Amino acid sequence: MKSTTHKIYIGDAETILKKLPDNYFQLMITSPPYWNVRDYGHKGQIGLNDTLEQYLERLNRVWNGVVRTLLPDGKIALNIGNIYYSEPDEKRRTTANLSLLTWQQLNNFKELRFMGTIYWQKTTSRDGSVLFGSYPYPANFMISNAVEPIHIFRKVGKRNVSQEIKEKSKVSKEDFKKFRDAIWNDINGVEDEHCAAYPWELPARLIKMFSYVEDWILDPFLGSGTTMKAAKDLGRNSVGIELNPKYLKRIEEKVGIKQGNMFNNDKFEIIK
Repeated sequence: MKSTTHKIYIGDAETILKKLPDNYFQLMITSPPYWNVRDYGHKGQIGLNDTLEQYLERLNRVWNGVVRTLLPDGKIALNIGNIYYSEPDEKRRTTANLSLLTWQQLNNFKELRFMGTIYWQKTTSRDGSVLFGSYPYPANFMISNAVEPIHIFRKVGKRNVSQEIKEKSKVSKEDFKKFRDAIWNDINGVEDEHCAAYPWELPARLIKMFSYVEDWILDPFLGSGTTMKAAKDLGRNSVGIELNPKYLKRIEEKVGIKQGNMFNNDKFEIIK
């Protein structure tokens, strides 16, 4: 397999995307920071102290950069679930439909077309809680968030791909049938030092479905580096953006490359 290149940018996604070229990436895969749920350990992070409106506005500026840098016919795979929160004047929880709100954001881009939604049915809920709401009494059961949507969009336009590259990127009939199912219930959630990590199999499937070997894959919220690991394993190049430098060691370990070393001729670069 041809060697691949992987670049990690440490910094703010919106700012760094402005430095990247137009029409460059075939596929963006990401799970963005959740609104007002987690502290990812950096004062500039999206979502922690923002109002919902501020959070969505900041995300939308990132999507602007993503859309610009996508190739014609490039794809977006956005994994985000809903979250529970309490209004300031109420003690009871309600749900912020982040999956719908971010879908609406992407659907508003004139350059994008909606392709469908995959539902990832995890074996455990994100917060591990199963007994909240009005337990053990009716009538305020809170619905589990153990199913997360993955919204798929494509950028308008076409690109030419050689037959040789197509042949190298073929998907088996068995996988083709499995991947096109709307519900993925055979991928377990994971425990990771980065609390919002998803399992390798999730980006790996999306990479096989929506890119060719040697393509460039983007993750603007890289986290622990799972998207980059999957891209490398599948012969794709990648760019990841991570705000918090403390995750760098974990990314290096997961991807399997130390800065300055060569591993199977793959190239790895950290840009701060």
